[in-house]
Amino acid sequence: MNRPGRRKNGRKKKAVTAVILMAGSGKRMHTEEKKQFLPFHGKPLFYASVERFLAWERCKELLLIVGAEDQERVEKIIETEGWRKKKNVRAVKGGEERFDSVYRAISYMEGEKRKENTVPAQTEETVFIHDAARPFFTEDLLERLYRESRIAKAVIPGLPVKDTIKLVEDGVVRESLERNLLYSVQTPQAFTFPLLLSAYQKFLAERDLYKKKITDDAMVIELFSEEKVKLVPGEEKNQKITVQEDIQLLYN
Repeated sequence: MNRPGRRKNGRKKKAVTAVILMAGSGKRMHTEEKKQFLPFHGKPLFYASVERFLAWERCKELLLIVGAEDQERVEKIIETEGWRKKKNVRAVKGGEERFDSVYRAISYMEGEKRKENTVPAQTEETVFIHDAARPFFTEDLLERLYRESRIAKAVIPGLPVKDTIKLVEDGVVRESLERNLLYSVQTPQAFTFPLLLSAYQKFLAERDLYKKKITDDAMVIELFSEEKVKLVPGEEKNQKITVQEDIQLLYN
């Protein structure tokens, strides 16, 4: 007889919490509405990410990390759409920077685990961190990340770069980088909760030295842990809506 929560091969199933980042101001978009609320198939853009995770059976919880000014608005959407009838969905106030928002999500999770008398450092939970401005990812990508996360503690999706990349300083080319070693990285990114919590705590203790260098969560793991970050194939269509020209992607 199989033990509860385990597959036949003995590997324990990992619960997944999805953290959807949507607290950014979207300054580069130059639109009146924040990009996470721009219309996409008749709904706000962030719906695409929420609905993908709601439909994914491995995900048990969604944390929507929102700006303080948007929290009430998003809470009303959660109630109106009935998302809590499907999964545990919460709107959590984000921070000033992306990494602040991620840490607030982690801290929220840690607090919930302590309420449940669960030791955070021993939980088997996996955290998928995703940018709400990437609406085109598929369940195939989620499954690919999940399968690898049962072996590795940090997994990210990426694609080989196609263009020649040069290192430029003050308008002068300093170096041409070896293209076959370079990948363009995407989200969602998957991490075990204890690893993510530990690495972020170490990072925030030295945040003034590193904050300008941190552009994704894998970098925190690279700099503040001994774990190797595993890369799996990403998806060509998993593009991020960043500048106004990208809005065209929503209608293609």
